[in-house]
Amino acid sequence: MRRALFSSLVWLCAVSLAAAQLARVEPARGWKTAEGQAFQASVVSFDGTTVVLRMANGAPAQAPAARLSTEDQAWLAEWQKKQPIKVVMPDVVGVETANVKAEVVSEDAASEKFIYRTQNFEFESQGKFNQTLLREVARNFEATYELLKALPWAIGPAPEKGTHFKARLLKNREAYFAAGGPQNSGGVYQGGAGLFMVPFESIGVKIVGKGYAKDDDFDYSTMVHELTHQMMHSWLRLLPQWIVEGTAEYTGTLPLKNGRFRVSAAKNGLKDHFESLKRRGVGMPEPYPLEQLFPTTNEQWQSILESDPRASHRLYFTSYLLVYYFMHLDGKGDGQLFVRYFREVGTVRSEVQKYRLAVEEFKKLPGVEVRPDGSYRWPGNLQHPDKPAIIATPDALAEFQKKTLALLLDGRSDAELMKLIRSAYAKLGIRL
Repeated sequence: MRRALFSSLVWLCAVSLAAAQLARVEPARGWKTAEGQAFQASVVSFDGTTVVLRMANGAPAQAPAARLSTEDQAWLAEWQKKQPIKVVMPDVVGVETANVKAEVVSEDAASEKFIYRTQNFEFESQGKFNQTLLREVARNFEATYELLKALPWAIGPAPEKGTHFKARLLKNREAYFAAGGPQNSGGVYQGGAGLFMVPFESIGVKIVGKGYAKDDDFDYSTMVHELTHQMMHSWLRLLPQWIVEGTAEYTGTLPLKNGRFRVSAAKNGLKDHFESLKRRGVGMPEPYPLEQLFPTTNEQWQSILESDPRASHRLYFTSYLLVYYFMHLDGKGDGQLFVRYFREVGTVRSEVQKYRLAVEEFKKLPGVEVRPDGSYRWPGNLQHPDKPAIIATPDALAEFQKKTLALLLDGRSDAELMKLIRSAYAKLGIRL
């Protein structure tokens, strides 16, 4: 009878493994196999594929979740979301300059167009760099790539198109603005083109006579900020703007020296950032009200930037406060909720990525006409891939963002969260 009832379960024979896994279990509940056979057991662990159970007689067993009923699979998925996540924060992340491979793709002095390529980036520069300088520039680009790979957000940075991230390096701010760079900015990520555009001075290159040299005394934050947007390209549409900008502000304040980010010194970067606000005469603004910030759409955010510089400063400041808080100060200070949030968004991001890949394959089918502007049309006998429901309408996306925000709030109201934030920063000597 037992063999028939649990034919899909595998008994664990390793006593030491069972003892380790049975240290903490849930209360017993009723389960059913996919064939409808019922049994009682407590869940010990679930990795998304295999569930480990403690049976009614105390013996351990394991089985693929797919062999359980649909209802039990759904219960396991929800149970898994509530379990503590082992968050591993890197200490130091970066690259060695000597290990950065840089090659010349083409050089055209007459048109000021020099193209260089490294492991993960392709640069179009208005100036000719020697190998030493190119490695110095590429080092910090590559270090930012390694940082986004190492952070526990599981970003998985990859170029939107092709095999390399694209960057355009302009010789001065005038050329940068002429190429479309926004006023009052030191760099920009153009999502539509998948392009990071920046003047030399914002990547540590200065003009010396007729040549170029490394600038050892400059601020890397703008470069890292915009590169973070580029690394997170496939996530941007699903994230509220405060997380988009808050994560970029967070990476941009991490101490960076000689191609190495000291993630373990994030607190130093936080305090240095606040000191820089004082030095620039900007001061520490009042945090933006969370009840207004959280529901702000990307369109509303852009409108505030264009119409109210003071309010826009508060938006960025508060976004950074929130990301740093969720990464280092909330709960046990291990980033649990923030990592859980990214896992939830990441599930949907994977669905969206599959859809986009399916669309690209669809465009290659005979009869599909792709226009120069990227739009396309197809004959009625072809079935276009279905768009994921979450990005089908603005309302659906807003509802998704509201649902995932609840993971971060964890039952707390906006006012309660702000009170906790002020208290946590006060312990660091920062009065908000």
